[in-house]
Amino acid sequence: MDKTKLLSIGTLSKFTGVHIKSLRYYDEIGILPPAYVDPNTGYRYYSFSQVRVVDAIQLCVELDIPLKQFPEFTGSQYQQIYYTRLLAKGTQLAREKIRSIQERLDFLQAMEQEVLRGRGLQKETDTRISLFPQKLCLTIPYEGTHSTPQYYKGLHQIFTLMEQKGLSPGYDWGLLLLCQKEERRQYIFLSVEADGRRDDAAWDSQGLLAFPSAQYRFLRTEEPDIAKAPVFFPDLFAQEYDKVVMEVESLSDVSSTSVPVFEMRCSLPDEKAFPQRV
Repeated sequence: MDKTKLLSIGTLSKFTGVHIKSLRYYDEIGILPPAYVDPNTGYRYYSFSQVRVVDAIQLCVELDIPLKQFPEFTGSQYQQIYYTRLLAKGTQLAREKIRSIQERLDFLQAMEQEVLRGRGLQKETDTRISLFPQKLCLTIPYEGTHSTPQYYKGLHQIFTLMEQKGLSPGYDWGLLLLCQKEERRQYIFLSVEADGRRDDAAWDSQGLLAFPSAQYRFLRTEEPDIAKAPVFFPDLFAQEYDKVVMEVESLSDVSSTSVPVFEMRCSLPDEKAFPQRV
C-alpha cells in the first residue's frame, strides 16, 4: 500500500477540522472505515475522497440527523453521497424544529398573558371580566378541594396519562365544575398544549374536553373551595344557564408556593362556554 497517496488520521483531522476522537468514533460505528490500516502499527489511513465523506457526516451533525441514518444517504461503500436525499431530510428536520420553537413561543406568550392578567387580578378585591381562550383539557372525576392528598394524586395521574399518550401538558390546571340545570359534576383538569393529540389512533378520548373561547368572570380568593362557587358568584348562579366554573392557582410576577393565591372563573350567561367531548 502506497501511503503517500493516503492521509493519516491526523492529517484528515486538520483538513476537515474534525477531532481525531470523532473520526475514530465514525470508524467504530461503521460510517467512516479507513482506506487502509497498517497491520504493524494499527494506524488508520484515509483516501483523499473520504474528505467529502467527513464533510457529509458533519452536515448530518449540523442538521441533527442521527448518524445511524448516514448510510441511507450513501452508496457503493460510502463512495457516493446522495446530497438531494440528505438535504431533503435536513429540511424536514429543520421545519420540525421551527414548528417546535414556534409552539414554545406561543406557550410562553400565552403564559405571559396569564401572568399579566393575574397581576391585575391580585391587585383587586372585586371581579373582572376576561377572555378565556379555546383550550383542550384532560379531566378525571373528583369530589374535594385543592388541599387533599387525593387532589395531588389525581393530578399526578393526569400528568402520567398525558405522558403515556404523547401529549404535552399546558400551564393551566386545577378544579372544574360543570353545572347543567340541577346536575353538577366536578373534575380535576389539566390543559393540553397547542400541538394537541399526537397519536389519534392510540388515544382514548374519554375525559378529554374541548372548551370554546368565551368570556368569564374572574375572582381572586385565598380560601379555595369550588363547591362554594354559588357564594362567590350569586348573581350568575341566580340565572338559569349551563355554567363552567374553574378554580386554579393564580399566576403573577411573584407567586408564593407556600401561600398560593387562587382565582375562581365562571362563564357568563351570554357565552357558549360549555365544553364538548372530543
